[in-house]
Amino acid sequence: MQENRSHLSQDARVCFSVIGLLFMVTSIGPALHGHWLVPAFSILAMAALTFALERHGKSTPAQETLELADGQVRHRDSSGRQIELPAFWMHLAAEGRSPTDLRLFLRSRDGSIEFGRCLSLDERRAVAPLVAAALAHARGC
Repeated sequence: MQENRSHLSQDARVCFSVIGLLFMVTSIGPALHGHWLVPAFSILAMAALTFALERHGKSTPAQETLELADGQVRHRDSSGRQIELPAFWMHLAAEGRSPTDLRLFLRSRDGSIEFGRCLSLDERRAVAPLVAAALAHARGC
């Protein structure tokens, strides 16, 4: 599983430029009244946003590996953490505090694994039945 990371489209870049232009235009009025920190803040805010978008675009996307085979469940994430637990006592648990929130867990008496953190809500909903079927197969049910 890997985080979906698409680049900004041309329309998104135009929209971002228009927002920056509007930010600067709305700063003109306060600047004419002697409030020079308003345009300086606007420039710094747009520079920080541009820097954050560029840095995010160059970073590696989050990813996870979930293996269900040979009676074992193995989970590895992009930070290098690896968990291995027996599949026999595992069950899939889906938790959500609201309709727009869904967290997926594989739980057993030996521990718990949260997976799918790098996926969108729709992708989590789609992968849950696949993992449940693979878990049943790994347990031999």
